[in-house]
Amino acid sequence: MRLRRKLHGLTVNSPAGAAARDYFSLFQIEPAFAIDQARLQSAYHTLLTQFHPDRFAGKSQAEQRAAAQLCADINSGYRILSDEVARAEYLLKRAGVDLRLAEREGVGSEFLMEQIMLRERLDALSASDAESANTLLTEINERFAAAQTEFASAADSESWATASRHWQELCYLAKLIEAAHLRGI
Repeated sequence: MRLRRKLHGLTVNSPAGAAARDYFSLFQIEPAFAIDQARLQSAYHTLLTQFHPDRFAGKSQAEQRAAAQLCADINSGYRILSDEVARAEYLLKRAGVDLRLAEREGVGSEFLMEQIMLRERLDALSASDAESANTLLTEINERFAAAQTEFASAADSESWATASRHWQELCYLAKLIEAAHLRGI
């Protein structure tokens, strides 16, 4: 019963096309691409402390299951909202954007050619060329930051087709950044 009262304030109906729980409401953060990461982290730790399943070990099976589910939602929400690419995707889904359709529409040939060129430069780097590696990583990070800014602007103005294109750019650039890190750059 006590858990139900606590959970009552956290049960939120989400818009069509969104996940079962509205993570922004769960963490009491305004729905936006640009969020206060410190506030998100603080809310995450507060919720985990309050609803961790270990705190309900002596309670009924129903309360234990509810706490375990809420804890899973808290962890999932934190993972999504703390990652820029996942948060952008979540915002698009929350707005009801058909991501498969957006992916079919693509990002444009100019952006794809830039990605091919960046990937080729990354693949051609030698392990001893630290200066070129740092220059390339800086360039990729700058493009990622520009795509973040463009996504945020489009999402704030609810220009979802434009936001979808910038989300895809974020996906491509995040993969490049990951590939660079895997190579030790």
